Amino acid sequence: MPQFQYEVKKGPGEASTGVLEAESRRAALSRLREMGYFPISIEEYTGEEKKDSLRRALIRIRQKDRNIFFRQLATLLDSGMPLTRALATLVQQTENTKLVAVIDQLRDEVQKGSTFAEALERHPKQFNAMQCSLVRAGESGGMLEEVLWRIVTFGEQDEELRGKAVSAMVYPAFLLLMGSIAIFIMVSFVFPMFQEVFDDFDATLPLITVVVLAICGFMGKFWWLVLLILAAIAGGLVSWYRSENGRMQFDELILRVPVLRTVVQKYVMAQFARTLGTLLDNGVPILQSLRITVETLGNKVIAQEVGIVQERVAEGDSISSGLEQTRYFPPMVCNMFAIGEESGRVGAVTKRMADAYDVEVERAVRAMTALLEPILIVIMAIVVGVLVISMLYPMLTLSANVV
Repeated sequence: MPQFQYEVKKGPGEASTGVLEAESRRAALSRLREMGYFPISIEEYTGEEKKDSLRRALIRIRQKDRNIFFRQLATLLDSGMPLTRALATLVQQTENTKLVAVIDQLRDEVQKGSTFAEALERHPKQFNAMQCSLVRAGESGGMLEEVLWRIVTFGEQDEELRGKAVSAMVYPAFLLLMGSIAIFIMVSFVFPMFQEVFDDFDATLPLITVVVLAICGFMGKFWWLVLLILAAIAGGLVSWYRSENGRMQFDELILRVPVLRTVVQKYVMAQFARTLGTLLDNGVPILQSLRITVETLGNKVIAQEVGIVQERVAEGDSISSGLEQTRYFPPMVCNMFAIGEESGRVGAVTKRMADAYDVEVERAVRAMTALLEPILIVIMAIVVGVLVISMLYPMLTLSANVV
């Protein structure tokens, strides 16, 4: 879409400039007037277009940015502002330039007659199926503001849970990275210098020293090749993980690792319960709710099981009976769904279950971190200790012989 550079005034203040996307110069002029500006000049923008496009491509729209967008939109609609005007206001207030372009397109689509849900659906990379379905239900029920607040609550709870998990893993990851860098530097650049000392003394070296020196000699000459191989392996693993079969195999592998399985399983249970409960509470049909939940789950193996549950529900089974046939849904989840179905309050019960699993996830992450940190420290200490001893032992032997 063409870009136009403009200079405008709003009131007696100084003129301001900027760039916006529009179908034509007339459309850009009309949009600026709708935003309350008095256009002074407007012309097609060509100078930094490619640079700006690259800059926008590098900017990510995070979950936090979406949460802020929905919160601000809900606040403006609560104050009685029309949807198109609220979106135009957010175009001016939003800091993320990539999100600004998305909001501007949403405003255009709504102004042309699309519903807000239809406009969101045209941006599947930014707004998931759950958010679109909730907005559609809110628009049809005349409670869009209330639904937006529920989307905000859902997004903030999910962001908080994910943030706790990531924060807990920062120190172990930092420890592993620094230890690996230290070992790489010692093996590639420090220990190869001992070879000349041992050669000068023509000493008979222990087997462990010979092996370590051989590794160090190779690393000293071909450290760049090792880095290239590691980069190629990392690229291959990323490509494998992004493939459909690779992602399924990876998620299956994670669910077989004892400690990690507990964390992932509890996290997915919280995600499943909160997503399904929120959808059902807002009047989304059960089959559609299950389908959307399948798309939003982080673990593809468990998502596949939910897809099977969806098929059984379509055939007339209850959710609880479908979950009982799965491998990864614990009995407590099945029993809670059974209670919710008997009482007719599945949405409320599942959201309470999600809150309970949030606490369980936090505890499981803390336990895993408490176990992982000493294990990493011990492994790094053993590796460094073996390397240092393999170098120091011959040096001490040589110094004793010299004395």
